Amino acid sequence: NGSWAHGTHVAGLLSATTNNNIGIASVAFNSSIMSVKCTNESQDPNYIYDGFDGILYASKAGFYSQGFSIVNCSWGGIGFNIFEQELVSMCANEYNALILGAAGNENIKQAHYPSSYTDVISVTALGENNSWNHWATYHETVDLASPGESIHSCVNNGNGYASWMGTSMA
Repeated sequence: NGSWAHGTHVAGLLSATTNNNIGIASVAFNSSIMSVKCTNESQDPNYIYDGFDGILYASKAGFYSQGFSIVNCSWGGIGFNIFEQELVSMCANEYNALILGAAGNENIKQAHYPSSYTDVISVTALGENNSWNHWATYHETVDLASPGESIHSCVNNGNGYASWMGTSMA
C-alpha cells in the first residue's frame, strides 16, 4: 500500500541522513536498518500477521552478523500468550536482542503486547509539557516515556515529511 508510511516514519526517526540540510536529523544516523515485512501481499496491510516470526528473524540476523540486534515493535494489542513470551525471552537472552515495543495508542491502562512482555522495553508517548496525553496506553509494564506528539519524520508520499503522533513515534 503506497500511502501507508508508518514504517518509513519510524525508520526515519532512527536513521534518516543527518547533516545534509534536508528534512530531519535522526538519532542513530550512522546505523543500519533492516526492514522485516511481517504481512504478505494477500493480507490486509493494516495488520501485523507474523510479527513474532519477524522478531525471531531480526534477532537471529543481528546476532549472526553483529552479535546483537535492536528490534523495534511498533505494533500490538491486548492478550498475553505464553508462546509469544517464550519467543521474546529466547530472542533477548539467546540472540542478544534488545526489543522495544510501542505501548499502544488506546487510552487504556491495560497491558499491551508485545510491549508488556518480560524482556521487552515498553515505551509510551508523552504530550505537551512532558505530561500524559490521555490517548497513549499507560500501564505498570511501561518502562519509558518520550515525546510522542508532533513528531516530524520521513514518509513515502506527498512532500516526503510529515508530523505524526503515537507511541511508535516515542
